[in-house]
Amino acid sequence: MNILISDGRITEITSKKITSYDHKINGMGKFLTPGLMDSHAHVSSIPGMGFGVEPVAIKHPKLVKAYFEQQPRSFLYHGVTQILDPNPGVSFNYFTSASLRPDYFRCEVLTSKNTFPYVEKRDDLSRSMFTYLIDENAQATEENSVERLIAKIAHSGASCIKLYFEDGYGNANQWATLSTNTLKRIKLSAKKSNLLIVAHANALDMQQLALGAGVDVIAHGMWNWGQYNREKNIPKEISNTLDIMINDEVGYMPTQRVIAGLGEVMLPTITNSPEFSSITPKSLIDWYRTTEAQWFKEELRIGFDGMPDQSISDAFLYGRIGKGNKIIQYLRGSNHPILLASDFPGSPSFANQPGLTTYQEMKAMITAGLSPEEVLAAATINNSKQFKIDDDYGTVEVGKIANLLLLKANPLDSIESWNSIETIILHGKPIARESLVVNK
Repeated sequence: MNILISDGRITEITSKKITSYDHKINGMGKFLTPGLMDSHAHVSSIPGMGFGVEPVAIKHPKLVKAYFEQQPRSFLYHGVTQILDPNPGVSFNYFTSASLRPDYFRCEVLTSKNTFPYVEKRDDLSRSMFTYLIDENAQATEENSVERLIAKIAHSGASCIKLYFEDGYGNANQWATLSTNTLKRIKLSAKKSNLLIVAHANALDMQQLALGAGVDVIAHGMWNWGQYNREKNIPKEISNTLDIMINDEVGYMPTQRVIAGLGEVMLPTITNSPEFSSITPKSLIDWYRTTEAQWFKEELRIGFDGMPDQSISDAFLYGRIGKGNKIIQYLRGSNHPILLASDFPGSPSFANQPGLTTYQEMKAMITAGLSPEEVLAAATINNSKQFKIDDDYGTVEVGKIANLLLLKANPLDSIESWNSIETIILHGKPIARESLVVNK
């Protein structure tokens, strides 16, 4: 087929010869797909440094600058032409002001001073990340009420609201969560403002709370439940909860790379791969190899009582990821659509890098049992439908924005084909993949 693009959109798809055009891309023998959408990526966050408000980031402004200059190019290198950022942080303007970048959508975080993530922060700069702080006792007409804040979020141009259902990491439960009444008010106001609700929740009880609140999307694998056993089915309480997710058509983001990033940061050779070095500034790689950059690894070691690094890595890469895979397999059995969402970088781990983490999340979906066709859908049309942008994105179709990828290999044959991208087409403009490499 021949495809004609005009003013950044697909205007014709035909088997006939097109004779009038300004520029021609020869796709003979290659494979054309929609551009990928990563529906959970934090562009303010710097791998190995945090959200840019931590002391280590403030200490190294040149490294931060080098990272932010390359970040949008790294996403494009791996075929990501749309991003949804569920927590923009304080530095997302670096991304949105870039001359060459994926299309950017965002949620805004709605929280309170008594709940996560605000309650975890210890300094004013970190707390400044949260603009929309609810006073749960405020009436609808008051400044910090649910209703007034959601109206402001809608007016800001955001696509969704992000809520955190988190009462403590792992088995801890020291933090309060938003009250049932507040959650009802949020749901009503969000629906009135046509805003989706994306929920952070990775434990069984927190996902149950999120489903009870009527959220539209749940981000994160259900990692925190019992002991992982490869041979056993998931417990009945979990399957019952997943059935609610299926019946209520709640979108699901596995975000397996969150756990993988925690495990891989413990491996001493993680920065040595060609894939890593092609999209990560050399100055940053050099810093990752310093003693100072190991601060997050030291934090992880504290929680494992002197276990060797390899054993800590295995605890994440096999136990918790194994639980997440079982959830994916159960949802797949009911044809529940999975969403490509890497939660890049997912933690202060430097193992996860922009774009590369999206590709690795796609590979993790294959490991979990999805087919290449299902991964393609997760990365394109599923995300577009879930976030109500499928009029513009998600398929190669007349009228849609021309965010496309030209691959050398068929992505329905092998997941590795997604690393064979030759050309990224962004709003109709072709970009050679090799031009996006950082360390030439």
